[in-house]
Amino acid sequence: MPSELFDPLLQLALTVAKRDKKAEPAVSVPARVVPMLTFTKVPEKAKDALLDVLDSDSEFRDHVLEGADERSVGRVGMAFLERPDGWQEFVDRMIGIADERIIEPTGDVRKIERKLETAERARGRAELELSESQRVATEATGALASLQAEIERLQNAARHSAEENAKLVEQRKRAVSELKTMEDVAARHVAERKRLEAQLAAMTSAQLATTAEGGGVGDEAVRAAVDEVASTIGDVLERLSELRESATPRRVVSAERSKLPIPPGLFDDSIEVADYLLGVPGIVVLVDGYNVTREAHDDWELDRQRDWLEQGLRNLAARTAASFDVVFDGADLPSHGRGGRHGGVRVRFSPAGVEADDVLIESVSAVATDRPVVVVSSDRRVRTGAGERGANVLHSRQLLAMMG
Repeated sequence: MPSELFDPLLQLALTVAKRDKKAEPAVSVPARVVPMLTFTKVPEKAKDALLDVLDSDSEFRDHVLEGADERSVGRVGMAFLERPDGWQEFVDRMIGIADERIIEPTGDVRKIERKLETAERARGRAELELSESQRVATEATGALASLQAEIERLQNAARHSAEENAKLVEQRKRAVSELKTMEDVAARHVAERKRLEAQLAAMTSAQLATTAEGGGVGDEAVRAAVDEVASTIGDVLERLSELRESATPRRVVSAERSKLPIPPGLFDDSIEVADYLLGVPGIVVLVDGYNVTREAHDDWELDRQRDWLEQGLRNLAARTAASFDVVFDGADLPSHGRGGRHGGVRVRFSPAGVEADDVLIESVSAVATDRPVVVVSSDRRVRTGAGERGANVLHSRQLLAMMG
């Protein structure tokens, strides 16, 4: 005969089975329980059988658990239905206490029972607190790992920034040193020019003629010397401008360049796109020099091609917002006295052993990322390299059309 502690559970199981039998559609009831459905209360002789069904039929037991709580079936009944860890020992202990109470119902037993119930409640609370503490500890461990990873990332970024700053400081020191040297050279050349101009002004026509007859330095020689000094001063001043720019500290910009969006309805290879891009304020146009000139005048001499393109770009710069930077292949030219900036057009030549294509592609990255860049070339390698660096690209024929 089961302990009387199971009576509330068994009565609930009988009630659930009756309800399932009458349900529409009817719910399956264990075969061993069907004969008990005619009873209002569970007969004493049927208690063992019904408890055995609850013990062996997990589906029926879970179904009964859906309508059970500790108030309706008692702590023993809930432990029997839920079956947490150690439930069997708990049920046996509670049955033993109940049996002792029946055999010897003393006040001490009730005190012990109350202490046991209090201890069980304390144990439940402790288990809940332990579970919560473990959850908090797990979350804290994850947060700590994330924090350590972030600290390491910031430390690496700081180290990289320090290295970059050190490089910039060293670069500025070199530029300042070279700037001072070039300023001294410029001062000497200016003084020399003034001296030659004063000498030329002091010489009369007769003195010049006499000097020429005697085999001395003549008017033409003096003027040639003045012109050479003036040309040298121009080169030095341009170099000074470049050095001053490089000696000025710059903010390191890490953002990547993005291509300018093309207005809807315009095609990439159209003249309208070229006209739109060259009108963007602050636009820098990098031009593949010989790629453009050979498409227009391949039969001309190279120096004539260069002069023609430079003049055409000056005219175009005067009526657009663009600043032009032309790169020619410099392998066949002397290494001195080449290039310069005039009328919004800068002309450069690639160093010996370096193709103009490489100089042009690398020049995209040299322009500040807050300024838009267009590269003009029909060479596939140049167009691909420029596009990968965030520049818009135009074909040479589009620039020629803009030049008229």
